[in-house]
Amino acid sequence: TGPFGAEDQAGNIWEWTSSLYLDYPYSAEKSEQPESEDRRVLRGGSWFNSEIIARCAFRNWDDPDAFYDYDGFRVVVAPPLRSVL
Repeated sequence: TGPFGAEDQAGNIWEWTSSLYLDYPYSAEKSEQPESEDRRVLRGGSWFNSEIIARCAFRNWDDPDAFYDYDGFRVVVAPPLRSVL
């Protein structure tokens, strides 16, 4: 179990990332282009796939306008920043 009680999240859905799908090696400057309509990286596998690829290190891709019930994203909530003054 992680520090926030999250565990076994791989295999739930393919997680969309903001990164463009580029061949390795690539530079971060080239992979982060929000205005691009090119393929995006998906990570993690889903219930639809074999357990062999249900891990966060597995990298796949899809077109940004694709819709499947096994693709999704995670909502991250961060605590508000405290003032240092």
